[in-house]
Amino acid sequence: MTVQQDWKEEDSSDFVEFGEYFVPDRKTQMDAITSLIPQPQGPAEMLDLCCGQGRLSEALLAAFPQATVVGLDLSPTMLGAAAKDLAEYGDRFRTERFDLAEKDWRQRAQAPAAVVSSLAVHHLDASGKQDLFRDVFDMLRPGGVLLIADLVQPVAQRGVALARRMWNDAVRDQSIAGTGGTEPYEKFHELEWSCFEYPDELDKPSPLFDQLGWLRNVGFDEVDAYWMKAGHAIYGGVKPGN
Repeated sequence: MTVQQDWKEEDSSDFVEFGEYFVPDRKTQMDAITSLIPQPQGPAEMLDLCCGQGRLSEALLAAFPQATVVGLDLSPTMLGAAAKDLAEYGDRFRTERFDLAEKDWRQRAQAPAAVVSSLAVHHLDASGKQDLFRDVFDMLRPGGVLLIADLVQPVAQRGVALARRMWNDAVRDQSIAGTGGTEPYEKFHELEWSCFEYPDELDKPSPLFDQLGWLRNVGFDEVDAYWMKAGHAIYGGVKPGN
Protein backbone atom coordinates (compact mmCIF):
# COMPACT_ATOMS: atom_id res chain seq x y z
CA MET A 1 0.00 0.00 0.00
CA THR A 2 1.45 3.36 -0.97
CA VAL A 3 1.16 6.40 1.28
CA GLN A 4 -0.76 8.17 -1.48
CA GLN A 5 -3.11 5.32 -2.38
CA ASP A 6 -6.19 7.39 -1.50
CA TRP A 7 -5.03 10.28 -3.71
CA LYS A 8 -6.89 10.02 -6.99
CA GLU A 9 -6.22 11.58 -10.38
CA GLU A 10 -9.32 13.74 -10.01
CA ASP A 11 -7.69 15.16 -6.86
CA SER A 12 -4.69 16.10 -9.00
CA SER A 13 -6.92 17.74 -11.59
CA ASP A 14 -8.73 19.69 -8.87
CA PHE A 15 -5.45 20.92 -7.41
CA VAL A 16 -4.09 21.97 -10.81
CA GLU A 17 -7.25 24.04 -11.30
CA PHE A 18 -7.69 25.45 -7.80
CA GLY A 19 -4.28 25.29 -6.11
CA GLU A 20 -3.69 29.01 -6.53
CA TYR A 21 -6.74 29.61 -4.32
CA PHE A 22 -6.45 26.70 -1.88
CA VAL A 23 -2.85 27.38 -0.72
CA PRO A 24 -2.41 30.43 1.54
CA ASP A 25 0.08 32.96 0.12
CA ARG A 26 1.47 30.47 -2.37
CA LYS A 27 3.83 32.91 -4.09
CA THR A 28 5.09 34.20 -0.74
CA GLN A 29 5.89 30.63 0.28
CA MET A 30 7.81 29.93 -2.93
CA ASP A 31 9.75 33.19 -2.61
CA ALA A 32 10.68 32.28 0.97
CA ILE A 33 11.95 28.86 -0.06
CA THR A 34 14.12 30.12 -2.92
CA SER A 35 15.56 32.86 -0.70
CA LEU A 36 16.71 30.28 1.86
CA ILE A 37 18.75 28.19 -0.59
CA PRO A 38 22.38 29.32 -1.04
CA GLN A 39 23.36 30.05 -4.63
CA PRO A 40 25.31 26.94 -5.73
CA GLN A 41 28.86 27.35 -6.97
CA GLY A 42 28.62 25.72 -10.38
CA PRO A 43 26.13 23.13 -11.61
CA ALA A 44 23.85 21.57 -9.02
CA GLU A 45 20.80 19.34 -8.82
CA MET A 46 17.72 20.06 -6.71
CA LEU A 47 14.80 17.73 -5.93
CA ASP A 48 11.18 18.84 -5.66
CA LEU A 49 9.32 16.09 -3.79
CA CYS A 50 5.68 15.79 -4.87
CA CYS A 51 6.17 18.61 -7.36
CA GLY A 52 2.54 18.85 -8.47
CA GLN A 53 2.18 20.93 -11.61
CA GLY A 54 5.66 22.36 -11.08
CA ARG A 55 5.11 25.80 -9.54
CA LEU A 56 7.90 25.43 -6.98
CA SER A 57 10.16 23.71 -9.51
CA GLU A 58 9.71 26.69 -11.81
CA ALA A 59 10.66 29.08 -9.00
CA LEU A 60 13.84 27.08 -8.41
CA LEU A 61 14.74 27.06 -12.09
CA ALA A 62 14.28 30.81 -12.31
CA ALA A 63 16.23 31.57 -9.13
CA PHE A 64 19.17 29.24 -9.82
CA PRO A 65 20.17 29.40 -13.50
CA GLN A 66 22.96 26.81 -13.13
CA ALA A 67 20.74 24.27 -11.41
CA THR A 68 18.77 21.35 -12.77
CA VAL A 69 15.56 20.36 -11.01
CA VAL A 70 14.01 16.91 -10.75
CA GLY A 71 10.26 17.02 -10.14
CA LEU A 72 9.07 13.84 -8.42
CA ASP A 73 5.42 12.89 -8.08
CA LEU A 74 3.17 9.84 -7.99
CA SER A 75 0.45 11.38 -10.16
CA PRO A 76 0.74 11.12 -13.98
CA THR A 77 -1.59 14.12 -14.20
CA MET A 78 0.77 16.23 -12.10
CA LEU A 79 3.89 15.04 -13.90
CA GLY A 80 2.32 15.68 -17.29
CA ALA A 81 1.28 19.20 -16.31
CA ALA A 82 4.74 19.97 -14.92
CA ALA A 83 6.55 18.64 -17.99
CA LYS A 84 4.31 20.68 -20.28
CA ASP A 85 4.47 23.91 -18.30
CA LEU A 86 8.25 23.75 -17.82
CA ALA A 87 9.20 22.53 -21.29
CA GLU A 88 10.93 25.85 -21.99
CA TYR A 89 13.66 24.89 -19.50
CA GLY A 90 14.71 21.93 -21.65
CA ASP A 91 16.99 19.41 -19.96
CA ARG A 92 17.27 21.59 -16.84
CA PHE A 93 13.98 20.05 -15.72
CA ARG A 94 12.95 16.42 -15.75
CA THR A 95 10.24 14.43 -14.03
CA GLU A 96 10.42 11.18 -12.11
CA ARG A 97 7.51 9.06 -10.87
CA PHE A 98 7.85 7.97 -7.26
CA ASP A 99 6.04 7.27 -4.03
CA LEU A 100 7.17 9.52 -1.21
CA ALA A 101 7.11 6.72 1.38
CA GLU A 102 9.16 4.25 -0.63
CA LYS A 103 12.95 3.93 -0.35
CA ASP A 104 14.08 3.27 -3.91
CA TRP A 105 14.28 6.95 -4.96
CA ARG A 106 16.37 7.94 -1.94
CA GLN A 107 19.65 6.69 -3.43
CA ARG A 108 20.81 9.33 -5.93
CA ALA A 109 23.66 9.26 -8.44
CA GLN A 110 24.31 12.93 -7.63
CA ALA A 111 24.06 14.44 -4.15
CA PRO A 112 21.50 17.27 -4.39
CA ALA A 113 22.22 20.81 -3.24
CA ALA A 114 18.64 21.21 -2.07
CA VAL A 115 15.59 19.06 -1.43
CA VAL A 116 12.27 20.89 -1.22
CA SER A 117 8.70 19.77 -0.78
CA SER A 118 5.33 21.51 -0.68
CA LEU A 119 2.16 20.01 0.81
CA ALA A 120 3.35 16.41 0.77
CA VAL A 121 5.22 15.40 3.94
CA HIS A 122 2.00 15.54 6.00
CA HIS A 123 0.89 12.36 4.18
CA LEU A 124 3.58 10.46 6.15
CA ASP A 125 3.04 9.40 9.75
CA ALA A 126 5.53 10.37 12.46
CA SER A 127 7.81 7.41 11.80
CA GLY A 128 7.69 8.00 8.06
CA LYS A 129 8.64 11.65 8.49
CA GLN A 130 11.62 10.72 10.65
CA ASP A 131 12.79 8.15 8.10
CA LEU A 132 12.44 10.72 5.32
CA PHE A 133 14.43 13.35 7.22
CA ARG A 134 17.21 10.85 7.92
CA ASP A 135 17.40 9.66 4.31
CA VAL A 136 17.35 13.20 2.90
CA PHE A 137 20.14 14.18 5.31
CA ASP A 138 22.20 11.26 4.01
CA MET A 139 21.59 12.08 0.33
CA LEU A 140 22.30 15.83 0.52
CA ARG A 141 25.76 17.13 -0.24
CA PRO A 142 27.57 19.01 2.57
CA GLY A 143 25.98 22.42 2.93
CA GLY A 144 22.80 21.20 1.25
CA VAL A 145 19.40 22.25 2.55
CA LEU A 146 16.06 20.61 3.19
CA LEU A 147 13.09 22.98 3.07
CA ILE A 148 9.51 21.89 3.64
CA ALA A 149 6.33 23.90 3.14
CA ASP A 150 3.52 21.90 4.66
CA LEU A 151 0.58 21.52 6.97
CA VAL A 152 1.47 21.18 10.64
CA GLN A 153 -0.76 19.98 13.45
CA PRO A 154 -1.64 22.46 16.22
CA VAL A 155 -1.15 20.92 19.65
CA ALA A 156 -4.53 21.98 21.10
CA GLN A 157 -8.04 22.67 19.88
CA ARG A 158 -7.65 26.44 20.15
CA GLY A 159 -4.86 26.21 17.61
CA VAL A 160 -6.91 23.92 15.35
CA ALA A 161 -9.83 26.36 15.44
CA LEU A 162 -7.56 29.28 14.55
CA ALA A 163 -5.87 27.39 11.71
CA ARG A 164 -9.28 26.36 10.34
CA ARG A 165 -10.62 29.92 10.44
CA MET A 166 -7.49 31.49 8.97
CA TRP A 167 -7.37 28.92 6.14
CA ASN A 168 -11.00 29.57 5.30
CA ASP A 169 -10.38 33.33 5.33
CA ALA A 170 -7.31 33.00 3.10
CA VAL A 171 -9.11 30.87 0.52
CA ARG A 172 -12.14 33.16 0.47
CA ASP A 173 -9.98 36.28 0.08
CA GLN A 174 -7.85 34.71 -2.67
CA SER A 175 -10.98 33.51 -4.46
CA ILE A 176 -12.51 36.98 -4.52
CA ALA A 177 -9.21 38.61 -5.52
CA GLY A 178 -8.58 36.11 -8.30
CA THR A 179 -12.05 35.60 -9.75
CA GLY A 180 -14.24 38.35 -8.37
CA GLY A 181 -16.40 35.71 -6.72
CA THR A 182 -16.38 32.83 -4.26
CA GLU A 183 -16.54 29.81 -6.60
CA PRO A 184 -13.05 28.48 -5.64
CA TYR A 185 -13.92 28.97 -1.95
CA GLU A 186 -17.14 27.01 -2.41
CA LYS A 187 -15.18 24.30 -4.23
CA PHE A 188 -12.70 24.21 -1.31
CA HIS A 189 -15.55 23.14 0.97
CA GLU A 190 -17.28 20.94 -1.58
CA LEU A 191 -14.05 18.95 -1.93
CA GLU A 192 -13.57 18.96 1.88
CA TRP A 193 -9.98 20.13 1.33
CA SER A 194 -9.13 21.41 4.82
CA CYS A 195 -7.82 18.72 7.15
CA PHE A 196 -8.63 21.02 10.08
CA GLU A 197 -12.31 20.96 9.13
CA TYR A 198 -12.65 17.63 7.30
CA PRO A 199 -10.02 15.26 8.75
CA ASP A 200 -9.33 12.03 6.86
CA GLU A 201 -6.80 9.19 6.88
CA LEU A 202 -4.75 10.66 4.03
CA ASP A 203 -3.65 13.64 6.14
CA LYS A 204 -1.26 13.00 9.05
CA PRO A 205 0.22 16.40 9.96
CA SER A 206 2.59 16.40 12.92
CA PRO A 207 3.27 19.24 15.36
CA LEU A 208 5.90 21.68 14.15
CA PHE A 209 7.97 21.44 17.33
CA ASP A 210 8.18 17.64 16.95
CA GLN A 211 9.40 17.94 13.39
CA LEU A 212 12.06 20.51 14.26
CA GLY A 213 13.33 18.08 16.90
CA TRP A 214 13.40 15.20 14.41
CA LEU A 215 15.43 17.32 11.99
CA ARG A 216 17.98 18.11 14.71
CA ASN A 217 18.11 14.49 15.82
CA VAL A 218 19.22 13.23 12.40
CA GLY A 219 21.99 15.83 12.18
CA PHE A 220 20.60 18.95 10.53
CA ASP A 221 22.05 22.28 11.60
CA GLU A 222 20.36 25.71 11.57
CA VAL A 223 16.99 24.01 12.08
CA ASP A 224 14.31 26.67 12.02
CA ALA A 225 10.72 27.60 11.23
CA TYR A 226 10.72 30.48 8.75
CA TRP A 227 7.05 31.22 8.06
CA MET A 228 3.64 30.15 9.33
CA LYS A 229 0.02 30.96 8.53
CA ALA A 230 -3.29 29.11 8.76
CA GLY A 231 -1.74 25.81 9.85
CA HIS A 232 0.85 25.95 7.04
CA ALA A 233 4.55 26.36 7.84
CA ILE A 234 7.94 26.50 6.15
CA TYR A 235 10.72 24.81 8.08
CA GLY A 236 13.97 22.94 7.47
CA GLY A 237 17.68 22.74 8.09
CA VAL A 238 21.18 22.59 6.63
CA LYS A 239 23.53 19.61 6.39
CA PRO A 240 26.79 20.66 8.03
CA GLY A 241 29.73 21.10 5.72
CA ASN A 242 31.24 23.61 3.32
